[in-house]
Amino acid sequence: MKFKAIIAEFNPFHNGHKHLIDSIKGTDDLIIVIMSSSFTQRGKPGILDKFTRAKIALNNGADIVLELPSIFSSSSAEIFAKGAVGILNSLDCVDELCFGAEDKLADLLEIDRKISENENNSLDNLKFYLSKGLSFLQARELSYNFLSSEELAMLKKPNNILAFEYIKALKSTNSKIKAYAIKRYKIDHDSSFAKENFASSSYIRKLARAKEYDEIKNLMPRDSYRALKNNNKVYLNDYLDIFKYKLINDNINFSDYVDYENGLENRFYKYMDSKNMEEYIRKISSKRYTHSRISRLISHILLDIKRDFIFESYNQPYIRVLASNKRGFDLLKELKKKDIFYIDKFSKINDLDENSILKRIALKESQITDSYELFNQNILNKDYLTNFIIKKQELRD
Repeated sequence: MKFKAIIAEFNPFHNGHKHLIDSIKGTDDLIIVIMSSSFTQRGKPGILDKFTRAKIALNNGADIVLELPSIFSSSSAEIFAKGAVGILNSLDCVDELCFGAEDKLADLLEIDRKISENENNSLDNLKFYLSKGLSFLQARELSYNFLSSEELAMLKKPNNILAFEYIKALKSTNSKIKAYAIKRYKIDHDSSFAKENFASSSYIRKLARAKEYDEIKNLMPRDSYRALKNNNKVYLNDYLDIFKYKLINDNINFSDYVDYENGLENRFYKYMDSKNMEEYIRKISSKRYTHSRISRLISHILLDIKRDFIFESYNQPYIRVLASNKRGFDLLKELKKKDIFYIDKFSKINDLDENSILKRIALKESQITDSYELFNQNILNKDYLTNFIIKKQELRD
């Protein structure tokens, strides 16, 4: 049996995700999904709650779904990748990490080799260009003057950005997990149209927000479509008044947060008269401060996810099961044999030492789930009340 992993958001689960799972799943393969929790890598709430997304993934080819806690899932591509790869390493049985990319793995590895060889010079150049007021992405591109224009173009492609971070995280941890890239199918990451029943998550979210469900129906598996159409949906805009309240009443130390840069708080206070969160983020954003970066900073302030806590949590074996079928239990058996701690019932965290970083991650996750549920079903302590989902029809085999 081969253990193959996917790191995903499934926000929401669509035909492209189904294609990825079907492409890598052989007869004897077990598919492990590390899935974003309540908040996603763009700094916004998942359009559906994590338990619903986990169940849909299980119904469409995943064997077990593990949680990527929001301290990682709501962060930059680098932190997102490091947090997820740290969890995969702690499983001590994963053979391959499979991910979508716009280009071939060999080309990505060659670029990574060049970056490693020129690391010292590129870091000096990066600092220089950042000091000139350029954004990180602009400064990084100029610092990589040893790459060809074609290679620089590869670095800008959305799936490649995460692919590079996965490769870096695997290499920096001396992981035994092999990278396996699959070319993105039919449609680009942020495409604003559908093609042959394939569309990007961002396009589907846009249609869902406009309630154009007839346009969505053929773009995703039936259960995912039904959940998207019928379930409550949570948006960052729901938190606007709470965020303004925090700005006014809390003595926020902005420098505690990863995406903060000196002076950025002035823009937050300047545009507080914005009527909705999209307008607010758009006004704060600039060439230097991207939309996603501002969204992440807002989410981290809202959820009190601080820089030191994130860095302290790297490579901690936070293994939390959201959903599993009969085959997924094979992984849990492997963990039990190796005496590796995992959370199948959230109450397990009560037995951990009060100062344990795993307990702190879990308690923070519970708090974030409650924050999400305020605008969903208003069920507090849902992490404790919801046991992980089992695909029962497979358990009868």
